[in-house]
Amino acid sequence: MMARLGDILVVLTYAMVAVVAALAFQRFELMNAQLAWLMGAVVFLIAGQVHAAAARAEERARFEAELKSLQRANASMIETLTEAQARLDALAGGAPAAAAPAPEAGAPRDETLVAQILARLEASRPAPEPAPGETSASIAAMVREALDANRVDLYMQPVVGLPQRRTCFYEGFTRLRTAAGEVVAPGAFLAAAEAAGLIAEVDNLLLLRCVQIVRRLTKSDRRVGVFCNVSIRSLADEDFFPGFLDFLRRNGDLAGALIFEMPRAAFETRSAIAARNMARLADYGFRFSLDQVSDLNIDLNELQRAGVRFLKIPGERLVAALHGGEPVAGREPGALPPQDIAGLFARYGVDLVAEKIETEAIVVEVLDLDIAYAQGHLFGAPRPVRDDVLSQAGQDMRRAG
Repeated sequence: MMARLGDILVVLTYAMVAVVAALAFQRFELMNAQLAWLMGAVVFLIAGQVHAAAARAEERARFEAELKSLQRANASMIETLTEAQARLDALAGGAPAAAAPAPEAGAPRDETLVAQILARLEASRPAPEPAPGETSASIAAMVREALDANRVDLYMQPVVGLPQRRTCFYEGFTRLRTAAGEVVAPGAFLAAAEAAGLIAEVDNLLLLRCVQIVRRLTKSDRRVGVFCNVSIRSLADEDFFPGFLDFLRRNGDLAGALIFEMPRAAFETRSAIAARNMARLADYGFRFSLDQVSDLNIDLNELQRAGVRFLKIPGERLVAALHGGEPVAGREPGALPPQDIAGLFARYGVDLVAEKIETEAIVVEVLDLDIAYAQGHLFGAPRPVRDDVLSQAGQDMRRAG
């Protein structure tokens, strides 16, 4: 609207200049009235052409500047992806990844990198979810067998800081392997493991491995932390929790690098015992993160009291929530500009994480909202940590102890 008003004012200015020129020609008797007004029209046309040429030059310069900015951002993204991939390669492995197809001569570097990433994703694709007819008892038996046979793997996915896209954290995921070597994702076994009373063992193993990896990562970069998923049932289990707390107390120097993550619904329905045990962890400096968040109408005071410092919400849902006139933290819809909402959460010590990011278009929208962190396949897929890396990390921990 303002740009259109500016154009109108420019046209009116040139028209006034043309009228003044015509009157001057006529007043000083340089030419007759008809010719004077004709010359005024010529002045108006020439001024308009000069303005149009200047505007085109300015637009071309702005376009070139934006193009260079995008090229720099693209180069930075490729460098960051390459760095993150190299770091994950040092930790990841398991089954060897399928080789990426060789690029054609002269193929752009980013296309080559994308081809490699797609090949790795294809190689590490998890097994399908269990069939609907499969019983909880059979899934629980599979979990028990995998635990007994040590077929529980740790997968890591980077969480990057925006806008630089530097890896700031990793999230640790549990994956089980069947006797046939198929990878089973958490959604396929967690509910059955909880129902069978096995979730504490799964959490204990995941915690041990996350601590091992944190020890290894912080040797080279103390700014990197790990999100470790934990069940609210484990935190409320009075047989499990004392040993859990004692282990963390002995590794209290990692409090700044280890963040415990749980679903929002589990947090909001936690028992008094779980709340008390979360407070004890927070007293030792450990922080919490909530995922599976579908909206931002949440009690910030409660998050602050409980030591919740991160809130993960899918990128597309985050953009829709902030632009869709929904309530935010108890405020009326539209009470805060979208770009101020991340700052509101930050004032309560909570950073928003846009997760499940798969396209650059969503990144652009998330950047406009001043979101601190992002996670998704665009920045790196979950990759398995090699057994020899975990073994070495375990030896390092025993020597340190």
